[in-house]
Amino acid sequence: MAGPERRAADAPGIGRPILIAHRGGARGNEENTAPVFARTEQMPVDMVEFDVRRTVDGALILVHDATVHVGGRRFHVAETPVADLRAAVPGLLTLDEFLEQFGKARPFNLDMKARGYEAEIAAALRRHDVVAQALVSSVHIWSLRRLGQMVPELALGLSRGHLASSAPPPLQPLAARWLRLTLLLMLLPGLWISRARSVMLQHRVVTPWLVRFLRRRGYRVFTWTVDDPGEAARVARAGVDGIASNTPLDIRDAIASR
Repeated sequence: MAGPERRAADAPGIGRPILIAHRGGARGNEENTAPVFARTEQMPVDMVEFDVRRTVDGALILVHDATVHVGGRRFHVAETPVADLRAAVPGLLTLDEFLEQFGKARPFNLDMKARGYEAEIAAALRRHDVVAQALVSSVHIWSLRRLGQMVPELALGLSRGHLASSAPPPLQPLAARWLRLTLLLMLLPGLWISRARSVMLQHRVVTPWLVRFLRRRGYRVFTWTVDDPGEAARVARAGVDGIASNTPLDIRDAIASR
């Protein structure tokens, strides 16, 4: 069965990388929230991406950071009840709420931010009958492996290249060059263990050679997070299958053709 990323890329007449609304296509306090995904339904994007973490009382919620900063207060997601997070973050969604409201609108990329709740994600995807819509990505190799064992038909993606964005800004170009030289040594064992068939790469590490190498071996290649039209055009020419952006409408014209 073709995964959602394959079906989106093969849509008639698309002729470009699929366009992914990263965290719903927003930055700051609105990212990953219900109002953003409601707006995204009206946008010409092919897929939406969001992040999932688990609260102290076991709720799966859409949030990127392990610690949420709101109004001068800090909430450590894994140590905070979902009710307290709802009070602090307007539009906060649980995974069940997202899947109920938006899960069948278009394919989605669920990024699992921590270990330990693989069974809950698998159950939610089954419960809402959206396994065919889902591409689940993570940096956690064994979490992907467990998800694949629980839901064999689920599309999986291994995320790599984070040092190119997490290093101090003056060092990011150097980190990207180092990753370009060493990434395959870390990537290939992780792909073998996880059984992922998609790769999610930080955009600075994308090169035409790396994309060709991976695609010739049957992997789909996605890149994140690209908000600059010039960089979007570069990675599109490199041959990536999909581009995640906080500002997808700003880069759409740049990737209209490879």
